[in-house]
Amino acid sequence: MKISVIMPVFNGEFIIDSAIQSVMAQTFRNWELIIINDGSNDDTAAILDALNDSRIRVVHQANSGASSARNVGLVLARGEYVTFLDADDCLPRDALKSRAAFLDKHPEVDIVNGSVNVMSAGNLIRIYKPDLTIGPLLDRLAVLDEGVFFNPMYMLRRKKIGLQRFPVGVSHCEDIIFFLSLAHQANLIYGAVPDVVYEYRIQPGSAMANLDGIERGYLELLRRAREMSRINDAMRKVQRRRVRRILFRSWLRRARPLRAIAALAKIYRMA
Repeated sequence: MKISVIMPVFNGEFIIDSAIQSVMAQTFRNWELIIINDGSNDDTAAILDALNDSRIRVVHQANSGASSARNVGLVLARGEYVTFLDADDCLPRDALKSRAAFLDKHPEVDIVNGSVNVMSAGNLIRIYKPDLTIGPLLDRLAVLDEGVFFNPMYMLRRKKIGLQRFPVGVSHCEDIIFFLSLAHQANLIYGAVPDVVYEYRIQPGSAMANLDGIERGYLELLRRAREMSRINDAMRKVQRRRVRRILFRSWLRRARPLRAIAALAKIYRMA
């Protein structure tokens, strides 16, 4: 098995078919799709149980969150390479082929990024372009360099993951925490392809609309990063500055200036 695609889903009856079809339409055929139904209470389970493709494995679990679901997928994955797809997003036809070919060609690279089409209501609103420079991921991810991270759509070598898992109980920034922890632990070497390898679809009421959860996630990221010995003081300073900017501006956009100030105070206390 070459590639394992891990997909968590919760109440995805109206969206999951397009995500599954985008995997089945890949020009690269040597894949498995592991779908973890995270306690859906709509018709998601029935839709998944009706699938008839030996490359697709379905797991049903009680609702435990996206991190728990992805962790189940990591345990089950058999592919040489692993990547992630959220149930409300899609993969362009060459998404697997492009990144697998890059990893095959660059044995020194552990994890590969790519361009992302950001969609809203069926319209393309922007294209995320990654930094194409090959090098250590930790130095850039620690300072929240947007050039090396969009969402958990990386493809990486499964052997580098080891026992590292997504943090359970964290509803936001859990993906950054996972990859930062892995970069710290496994000395990941980063690379990227210029091709569009992911279609991110902004959904009404998405997790990113929960600013309280986002704040808690970023504070947890700062806390965990403090425990990583290879992140130096200069990197921590940049990291805190970027988190302050993100949270302060986010709360101001919601017309919540007192919450913006309170978020700054929490971060300063962590210094």
